[in-house]
Amino acid sequence: MKLGGWLIMLTALIMIVAVMGMNTGLNSTLAKLGVNVTSTGTVVSADVESSTFWDKLFGSSGFLVVIAGGALIVTIGMFARGYDPSLILLPFVIFVAGLYIQTFYAIFNYTKNFNQWWLTSIIGIISTALAVGFIMASVDYFGGR
Repeated sequence: MKLGGWLIMLTALIMIVAVMGMNTGLNSTLAKLGVNVTSTGTVVSADVESSTFWDKLFGSSGFLVVIAGGALIVTIGMFARGYDPSLILLPFVIFVAGLYIQTFYAIFNYTKNFNQWWLTSIIGIISTALAVGFIMASVDYFGGR
């Protein structure tokens, strides 16, 4: 499977676990976007326009930063043709990998509290298989094949 498929699959898995009520790394990101999820998995509010992210992005200085950043990217793109386009995807890969580690660490600790070794082993096997697949897809993508 390609890296884009892995990013979508892991992000969806993390969002499902966050909506189920587990404390993942995505909860703080969703709160900044205006989506608040309780510990029982209930979505309390989903108002993006009143979020802090919206204010920072489209506030008085935020809009100017977005325009200046876009102009800078266009300028760099016009004059620097020798960059590696795979570096654009690298921050997303690192972000999803960090969320994946936080999410499965939370799931692993949750199952460890049940004192059932078989359940913890199953979660460990599943998370290890997903991590190995994601790492192999990342190496394949950034290796240039």
